[in-house]
Amino acid sequence: MFSGNRTIVLLLLPIFLFLYHFLNYANEFYANTALNFGAWNDFFHASSNGLNSFSAPLILMNGIVLNRLFNRSNFFDRITYLIAPFYLVLMTFFEVGFTFSGMLVAHTLLIFMLQQLFELNQNDDAKSTIFNVMFLAGAAATFLPSLIFATPLFLITIRCVRPLSFRDVLVGLIAEALPFVYLYASFYILGYPDLPTIFRYTENVLNGDWLVVLGVLTVASIMGFVTFLSQWQKSAIRSKRQFQMLLVLFFTFLILAFIHLLSFQQIDFFSLLLLPISILLPFAFRSESMGMAASGAFYMLIVFSVMKFFIFA
Repeated sequence: MFSGNRTIVLLLLPIFLFLYHFLNYANEFYANTALNFGAWNDFFHASSNGLNSFSAPLILMNGIVLNRLFNRSNFFDRITYLIAPFYLVLMTFFEVGFTFSGMLVAHTLLIFMLQQLFELNQNDDAKSTIFNVMFLAGAAATFLPSLIFATPLFLITIRCVRPLSFRDVLVGLIAEALPFVYLYASFYILGYPDLPTIFRYTENVLNGDWLVVLGVLTVASIMGFVTFLSQWQKSAIRSKRQFQMLLVLFFTFLILAFIHLLSFQQIDFFSLLLLPISILLPFAFRSESMGMAASGAFYMLIVFSVMKFFIFA
């Protein structure tokens, strides 16, 4: 079912989401109620009750936008609906898949940033696109402040497609700073007594399945990258540059994730890896040598994503 281009896959996604959220609620698997919206924490604090109900629609939207991004990039000769279920199922291995938080909002903003990156063209004057990319990166950083340190790497992703002039870098830095200007202006206009706290991190207790999560991500990463590289010679120049962008983003998120895992026992930062992984995994399904194994592994992953609520409860 998942290896084809059947639209029924997208129609099943809301049912999958309902099932996962019901199992999580019934087993209290991800029951952390700590509010974390990054620098917007005080802003959301007054309306924190019931916010988690927005997580499922946002994850569904993220998956569909990622799927649309893949199809518009013409990686395959026909459309596919694999990316959305990849993203949805893999997100259920993280608390952010069940809680509306700054991390989930950052996912959405980074997906739109990725969409802008894929629209970059080497020959066109792309200052407006560079502005959009860095503005979305800055907006994501207000919800996930650690992304501030990834600024040089976001510029490198742009450099993978086109040369960067000093003016381009300046435009990008101004664009990234604007969301923080809006943040402080909002706090001032709304009369908040204190300035927003940019960095606030608490040490978490890891769920019993955290090693399994890392194992799943490792296997998915290897399958996605290896199968794309096996088609490197046949890929268009634009596809190769887009792959380089995904590679930079992957290692950027991987470094941030390991820092947070070792420093604060937070594993949700690894969920950012799903953005590049979800785009690369379909190549494993199209691979002659790995297609059957990839399909079987994904069906097993779906089964395990349900069973984990009972195994690690």
